Amino acid sequence: MFRPLLALLAAVLLALTTGHSPAWSEARKKDVAVGDFKIVNTGGFVEEDGLRRSLATDTSMGTVKLSRVPGTNDIRLEIGGSSIELFSMKKGLATFFWNPEDTNLLHGNDILNLAAKNSLEDVSAWAARIDWPDLGKVTLVLFNYDPGSYGGFLISNPPEKTVVRQMEFHQLHGPRHRADNLFNYNRPEHRR
Repeated sequence: MFRPLLALLAAVLLALTTGHSPAWSEARKKDVAVGDFKIVNTGGFVEEDGLRRSLATDTSMGTVKLSRVPGTNDIRLEIGGSSIELFSMKKGLATFFWNPEDTNLLHGNDILNLAAKNSLEDVSAWAARIDWPDLGKVTLVLFNYDPGSYGGFLISNPPEKTVVRQMEFHQLHGPRHRADNLFNYNRPEHRR
């Protein structure tokens, strides 16, 4: 009886002195940021008859909530009263192909630099094919830059064209009274 108790105390002491147990450490590797995020469209294009034209950047921001789907590596995105389950891509962002040539979209190397990764397989990514208001069937792709931000693409195919929107999701912390106008740097709160 004394030996198992001693082993248990040693394991607890090890966990307390190292800050976590080995099992906890493995689970943390798969953790992704969850909670409320600000979302903004940062670029996009329309392709029609083989020609691409840029979409105007939309500087308005919205709020989404991201959470883990229990027992999976999937993510739930909640926006405007809708809940969307995005399924984990086993080979990360390498599973998804996009062609950013002649557009203002992020290229693969841009994403690798932002995520500090060497391969798109190492960039955690999720996707779903869903019905989107006013757009019909769309593909939504979400990928992880770092612990507090994500990027994403929303691809729709209205008749005879393709529309791609690029999004960024940022978790904001602390008082940042700037959501009403991101680009007004003359306001006092932008000079801190």
